[in-house]
Amino acid sequence: MRYAKAVLTAVILLATITSLCVQSGQKAEREKVVVGVIGPMSLPEGMAEEKAVKLAAEGINAQGGILGYPIEVVVGDTKLDSNTASTEFRRLATIENADVIIGGFSSGVMLTMMETMAETKTLFLADASSPAHAKKVAENYERYKYWFRVTQNNGSTFALDLADMVKFLKVSGYDASKVYIIRDEHVWTDPVVEALKPLLEAEGVEIVKDVRVPRGYSEYEQLIQDAESMDADLIMPILAIAGTGDILAKQWATLKPNLLLAGHDLAAIDAEFYNKTNGMANYEIFIADGGALVTAPPTEKCKEFVEAYKKKYGHYPESHQAYGAYDAVYLYKMAVEMAAKAGEKDPFDPDVLVKYLEKFDASNPAELTRPIAFYKNHDLMWGDKYVRNWISQWQDGKQYIIYPDSVANGEFKLPPWIEK
Repeated sequence: MRYAKAVLTAVILLATITSLCVQSGQKAEREKVVVGVIGPMSLPEGMAEEKAVKLAAEGINAQGGILGYPIEVVVGDTKLDSNTASTEFRRLATIENADVIIGGFSSGVMLTMMETMAETKTLFLADASSPAHAKKVAENYERYKYWFRVTQNNGSTFALDLADMVKFLKVSGYDASKVYIIRDEHVWTDPVVEALKPLLEAEGVEIVKDVRVPRGYSEYEQLIQDAESMDADLIMPILAIAGTGDILAKQWATLKPNLLLAGHDLAAIDAEFYNKTNGMANYEIFIADGGALVTAPPTEKCKEFVEAYKKKYGHYPESHQAYGAYDAVYLYKMAVEMAAKAGEKDPFDPDVLVKYLEKFDASNPAELTRPIAFYKNHDLMWGDKYVRNWISQWQDGKQYIIYPDSVANGEFKLPPWIEK
């Protein structure tokens, strides 16, 4: 009896020690790879991220997983709220034991999640545009090195593309010398406008007004009329969080003012935007964040992805976040396999993987749905050979890239009601 009790006590003690070891950071033997995806899951951006990650996971699992381990996808909903986002990120990292977390959306929310990322030391292949994110990596590398911008370029590059758009319109015969800006009252637009002003001034272009609008804003009619009364040549939206680019397009097409609608309207990138506006998005010019359009895929893998997405979900990606989320899963797989091939003791260790992700630089981009390469501060590399926000236009239900010439598959068309 005493022997049985002694054995039972030893078993309980061993189980307790084993449990404590696991809780203190010594992980149990790996059985799977856990990929977390986080975003505002009631919005197109979050929906697209979740669907794209699951599609990538299915494809990789069908080929044997990552180093033989199947991928399991776990989901967190930020609800576009910083506190909720931080809580959800922590849950994915510590309760769900995510090896990597993908997505994000919203620069302010991203800043909060980066603090949780730093505490949990979780690899974060992210989506948001504020320069403040990469600045954190540059200023405190050891704390924030786990963060990489994968989906779209640093927002300051939007200024380069918007300035090029205005120059392109001038060369094309449209005198865009007065610009009326309508933008999100959100942190991400500040560096865009700050960088844009001197670029436009150098071209002799005047910003006649700079208007900030909140999320859900819908009273664009009065702003359009104001822009026309100020003799603006174009309304330049810089909109994402507002989420009402479709309303702006409809009111512009209804009023038919003597000015273009041309700028950064996140909603316009959606392949279904034309239908959502009942065709009233016709002639709107936008920059294609993330460097890909359904009608102009930059790589063969991108072409395969958009068709696979449509086959599985019945429609093309809801937003450009889908490209980045899909790429992020494959990018993670590539880094793990590189680490394993190099003989790393734990090829899933986030500190190890940072080194291998950094190998995707200007001379060695990862050819995915777009050519992915990183700067030293882990920003996504911008440029014609990498990821760029192509200047595009809606024409009769189809999206065309109209600049630069190296990738253009269409020509600029002026709305028939405009006299310039």
